[in-house]
Amino acid sequence: MDGLAPQTCDDCGFDASDWRVRDAVTLFDALADPWWRLATRDTPASALADRPAPGSWSALEYGVHTASMLSAARQQLEQILGTDGVEVAPPARAVDASAGAGPAVLDPTEVLVAISEEGRALAALARRAAQGAWDHHGRLPGSTVQARAVLLDTVHDATHHQMDVSRGLAAVGAGTPAGAGRIAQVSTSTGGVPKLAVPRAEVGRRGVAGDRQEDAKHHGRPFQALCVWSGEVIAGLAAEGHTIGPGAAGENVTVEGVDWATLRPGSMLRVGTALAELSFPAVPCKKQSRWFTDGDFSRLAHEVRPEGVRWYAWVREPGEVAVDDEVIVQPRL
Repeated sequence: MDGLAPQTCDDCGFDASDWRVRDAVTLFDALADPWWRLATRDTPASALADRPAPGSWSALEYGVHTASMLSAARQQLEQILGTDGVEVAPPARAVDASAGAGPAVLDPTEVLVAISEEGRALAALARRAAQGAWDHHGRLPGSTVQARAVLLDTVHDATHHQMDVSRGLAAVGAGTPAGAGRIAQVSTSTGGVPKLAVPRAEVGRRGVAGDRQEDAKHHGRPFQALCVWSGEVIAGLAAEGHTIGPGAAGENVTVEGVDWATLRPGSMLRVGTALAELSFPAVPCKKQSRWFTDGDFSRLAHEVRPEGVRWYAWVREPGEVAVDDEVIVQPRL
């Protein structure tokens, strides 16, 4: 983690060169709420404590590990950001999930609180750090670690384990129900809304080819590579008299036939040949007020209509999306 070669991961698609410090801050602030809270909503404690396979952690064990990892990274970063060249202790090694007789007995609420506290504390540290301090290095026995590389390694650990938790819950029968639908519209724009219909588009880990966002402050993060929404939800809003349609609220892929209310962070969608994993509910903005007769764009907010929210997604496997392509919810991988 000397900062010379960006860290990558073939399994989850992580590439440190895609990330900025502000992206990490957003992620850590939202790690517990909404991600962990929504990803585990209505899930029995027994399922959260269940290990999907020998040698694998339960969702709660992943949660404890995540909180511990965030704490360790924060303590190391506090030293390196404060003093360039400071001597730091090697990071603690994670406990092997295969060790011991079985999964740890953990309280779901306490785990969520721990992730929240540690995530927000790390985000606060990163937010107040001087820009030049991210090039600082700490000294380990026989090597060095760069502050920015430590931060992004922590991003990789946290987001990879989000994927592990989602797949583990699916394996124990507590994930999103399987389903199928179709792509009703593919939409792109050169900036702003509405996005306009195109017959097909290439989808990569950094987003949809030919698509751009005007607002770089709130968009363009790796976990916002794709935005998907429900044609049935759009039709319901239109039936209420609003002038909204596919692409108007900024989604790239409008799908039909999917039970939208069952989706959550970690839900996997095979859209065309691409594989997407839902990350966070998309936050509405005032640019979308034009589509509503009373200007109330808060209808798009998860807090107001959780069953009708637009979803951002990681692109776990790049591919192509086209109108009438099949959408598979929770595909067999």
